[in-house]
Amino acid sequence: MADKLVDLQEDVRKKERQALFGRIAVGLVHDLSNPIQNIGNSCKLIVKMFDDIEYRETFKRTIERELAQVKRVLDDLRHVARPVPLERFPLDLNQAMVELVESMQTTAEIAGLTIETELVFGPIYVEGDLFALNRVYRNLIMNAMQATPPRGQVVVRTRRETGQAVIEVADTGCGIPRERLDTIFDDFVTTKRRGLGLGLAISKRVVEQLDGTIRVESQVGVGSTFTLCFPLTKARPSKLAAV
Repeated sequence: MADKLVDLQEDVRKKERQALFGRIAVGLVHDLSNPIQNIGNSCKLIVKMFDDIEYRETFKRTIERELAQVKRVLDDLRHVARPVPLERFPLDLNQAMVELVESMQTTAEIAGLTIETELVFGPIYVEGDLFALNRVYRNLIMNAMQATPPRGQVVVRTRRETGQAVIEVADTGCGIPRERLDTIFDDFVTTKRRGLGLGLAISKRVVEQLDGTIRVESQVGVGSTFTLCFPLTKARPSKLAAV
């Protein structure tokens, strides 16, 4: 009986590993095939249209964009295997949000969405890694836009609350089924049809590395709100401190 139990447990572990690698493989094929195909098609066209100055500019933008997408996928896998140490500097969340949302306005307009900010008055300082946090915010906003149909809305809010800086990314999208909420931040879990399902898992790691928390509330057919909390800091950027 003991031997059979051991065999059964090993068989379960084997099937779980196979299922995990299957999800990874399917996600990689999806996330890498589109940019690689776009690069390949662009390379074929450039041979025919090399003398077209306008197309050369389009070619350059396409290659840069798709290679950046490939790099993001590989960086996500690398981060799961070995999280990158984060730096900590005082930064103003409001300023970061204004700049990020401004950079994503065109994407929202193309999707037929509105993206707005509702920011608390004045600077709101936390200690964090600007690059890593921007990646978290961008991931949350992109997820919100992808989940929201045309004429929908994405709102980014900030506020202060009992020594905490609070950031909310809310959408009027399709929402997340209740049974998926408990696992949405796990590795290789996604509510999308395809993809690796690493964005939220990595975002959670980054937030927790910076002593923050992240949670989600959602209602199917109404929308979702992701809420991040970080400790406020009295420290200021060195340029401000010197003034």
